[in-house]
Amino acid sequence: MNISKRRVQQQIIKLRTRKFFDPTYDVVFKKLFAKDATLIHFLNTVLRLKGRGRIKSIVRRKPSIKLTSKIGREEVRFDIHAKLGNGRYIDLEMQRASHDDFLCRVDLYASQLSINSKIAFDKSRPARDRKDHPYLMPQTYSIWICNFRVPFCKNYREELALFRLGDVGKSGALPVYDRKRYIIYDLTRYKPSGRQTSEDLWMEVFTQMAKAERAPEVKDKVILDVYSQMQVQESPEELVTEVATGMVTQAEISTRLGTARRAGHKAGLLQGRKEAAEVIANLQAASAAKDARIRELDAALAMSKAANCAYPKFSRILRLG
Repeated sequence: MNISKRRVQQQIIKLRTRKFFDPTYDVVFKKLFAKDATLIHFLNTVLRLKGRGRIKSIVRRKPSIKLTSKIGREEVRFDIHAKLGNGRYIDLEMQRASHDDFLCRVDLYASQLSINSKIAFDKSRPARDRKDHPYLMPQTYSIWICNFRVPFCKNYREELALFRLGDVGKSGALPVYDRKRYIIYDLTRYKPSGRQTSEDLWMEVFTQMAKAERAPEVKDKVILDVYSQMQVQESPEELVTEVATGMVTQAEISTRLGTARRAGHKAGLLQGRKEAAEVIANLQAASAAKDARIRELDAALAMSKAANCAYPKFSRILRLG
């Protein structure tokens, strides 16, 4: 896609008027979690891990995975992919806009995460263990931060897993399979609790940082470092240009998608009107034909009555005969 330098320069000028970058953009999001300590802090928060269960280390993994089939090759590219110190695997995704197949995409990424993690998991297992438990799967978390209204979310944070249908709606229901989990954050549903928990602080990073004039007054060193790292004025020109270019690209993609949707809607509307006009025309023609037939029958009946009145005896003879 050709992106004009003029538009990028205009975006750079706009960025320079802000205090902080917007972390919902792809380049900024990946920059935000470039430090292991930041990613660990975030994951401990969203996975709600406490005490000894907290993550202390991670190993970043290749984000790009290729799917090959007879019809071709397709690439799944995770935003952030890592193995946690507790043996779990995660895929962390940032989404700015919804689309028709969003839930299918979530499941595709989660499925690919499971397969890829299974391969890595088996490589680290003893041969005897692999032989005794060939289908044993590692635990995976597919984490999605969504900057749009997610239809199936009732709260700003939803965790999905595999449940028995018969247990749905029952209190205390537990998943029948807990090794493949989904965590969805709907930023549009978030409302500050006023308690400044780690989760509140991270949610405000994604919902408030882009408009903030200064860093929040908090004691959390990781959060303070995030705001320090995300300052526009303190960032090198290369990063500002990269962010501006990414923002223009996403804006153009969104605009083109919106235009395509509107064009499709307009085309569908015109087609619908055309089909409706044809149906109405057919109904009117059928109604007109019916009215014409009724007039013909009325005329024939009138003629029959007139003939009976003019020749009553002849009519009676005909009937008797």
